[in-house]
Amino acid sequence: MAKTSLGAGFKDKDKALETIKLLEGRDISFQFQVINSMYHRAKVILKRTKDAEKVQNLTEAIETFQVWLDDYRAHSRAKENFTYLPLETVEAYERLAEKYGVSQAVNSRPSFLQVYKAAEGELKKLRMAKVDPDDEQTVTWDVHRNKHLREISERIKSDHLPLYETDVEFRGLPTKEHVELIMWGYSSEPTKVKKCVSLIDEKLGVTNKDSEKLVMTNGGSEKLSVASEGSEKLDTSDEEM
Repeated sequence: MAKTSLGAGFKDKDKALETIKLLEGRDISFQFQVINSMYHRAKVILKRTKDAEKVQNLTEAIETFQVWLDDYRAHSRAKENFTYLPLETVEAYERLAEKYGVSQAVNSRPSFLQVYKAAEGELKKLRMAKVDPDDEQTVTWDVHRNKHLREISERIKSDHLPLYETDVEFRGLPTKEHVELIMWGYSSEPTKVKKCVSLIDEKLGVTNKDSEKLVMTNGGSEKLSVASEGSEKLDTSDEEM
């Protein structure tokens, strides 16, 4: 059987559909990476499979993945990807976020920036970290991030909101809504956003006060809680059919 530790696989059509379902909400580039890998590996297994029933099952799985891949390419779904800003860029906007009153942490839940720091900017860790470490049914931080980014992006688009301020006080800086996106690690204009970092001190004034240190969990040390090995990490190793 071909499988992954996350439950993904390609042994038949049902497993292919399950794989596509469990990837929903994750970064579209990651979805493509996994599904494309499954598609090609299923084809490799198919070539050396003789059993008629297994051949039929694999063929149906391949066709299922092909439908997804065709849709991905036909609709240029790569554009849906919320490419991550570097950690240092997000950190640089923390001060402006505070100025705008952009809320980051919710109740006892850490903010995305806190989690991004704890993950040391590594996307693989975000894909493994549960929003609620005590609840196995909760989503991972990459899915949680994408959900919020879609909501904010749709609001900006539907309300025709600008990405940059035109008022004298903050002219040239990203707007409050744009900063909301940035604090979730995304901007549709990453190069310009990076260049605007120097403008923050110019507009808000230089301060010697360090930003309050963000603490994750346990004894004042930052810690990223991730799912146990083998439960959230996609292991795309094959086993013989």
